[in-house]
Amino acid sequence: MTVIEHAVDTNAATRLAAQNLVAQGNAPASYVDSVKVAEINHTLAANAPSIGQALDAAKRQYSAEHYARTSALLPASLVALLRAEARKLADLNTRRIDITVPVTGNTPRRLGSLPNQLFQEHSELFTALYHSTEFRSLLSSVVGTPILDATFEDEKITGTHQNRAGDTHGWHWGDHEFAFIFIAEAPAIEHGGMLQSCPHTLWDKSNPAVHEKLAEGTVRTYYHGAGESYIFKTDTSLHRTVPIQTEGVERIIINLTFASLKDWLDEKSYETTNAVYTD
Repeated sequence: MTVIEHAVDTNAATRLAAQNLVAQGNAPASYVDSVKVAEINHTLAANAPSIGQALDAAKRQYSAEHYARTSALLPASLVALLRAEARKLADLNTRRIDITVPVTGNTPRRLGSLPNQLFQEHSELFTALYHSTEFRSLLSSVVGTPILDATFEDEKITGTHQNRAGDTHGWHWGDHEFAFIFIAEAPAIEHGGMLQSCPHTLWDKSNPAVHEKLAEGTVRTYYHGAGESYIFKTDTSLHRTVPIQTEGVERIIINLTFASLKDWLDEKSYETTNAVYTD
């Protein structure tokens, strides 16, 4: 075999291994409703011809900011159903936390915490959306690379419910590269709750140096209304939600966490997920 033939053969084997990883990473667990997955696939496929310009805009924004607003990529019918299920899940949840997290510089987490177990037991739509091949293909188009299952089951689907003055998801990074955030409920901008993100920052768990990195970087602030959504690169974007300013307003978000191939190759630990979403 020549050098060129060997290289072609190696490339083909590597490509096949990557394709198998993508396929295996989208094998739904027993709690996922396959009928709902098929329905979401059908809805998104039917909607695809109408989102060309919005998809191009999302790709450009992600390339520039490691963040892209995806609201225009989902049909209104699906958004309404997702909002209704998020409302149900938030109402079922009873877990609140008020903690600081050492590996992110003792930044605060004051909020209602919706753990993955809640979704496994009570979600039909978000668990199906997570495993929709059409949805993953759509997000992959935005970020420019395949997206895979999170490497940690407890981090795949989570949520937060902020409804008290001072509630915040303080400055932190994500354990995985990608997070798709669906905003089910959101206060008006004057009440807080906006996303702030400082991209191109690296997380050193032994010395997070949050304030130094904020001072060195560029902090972007994004407001999202109810029914909007976005995807961003969480592992190198230091981010938080601005504290809620007004008692009784609500911000409910559902977080679908996805991994890159690099995430599966890296050694990982999950201190923030364990602190925020597990007992």
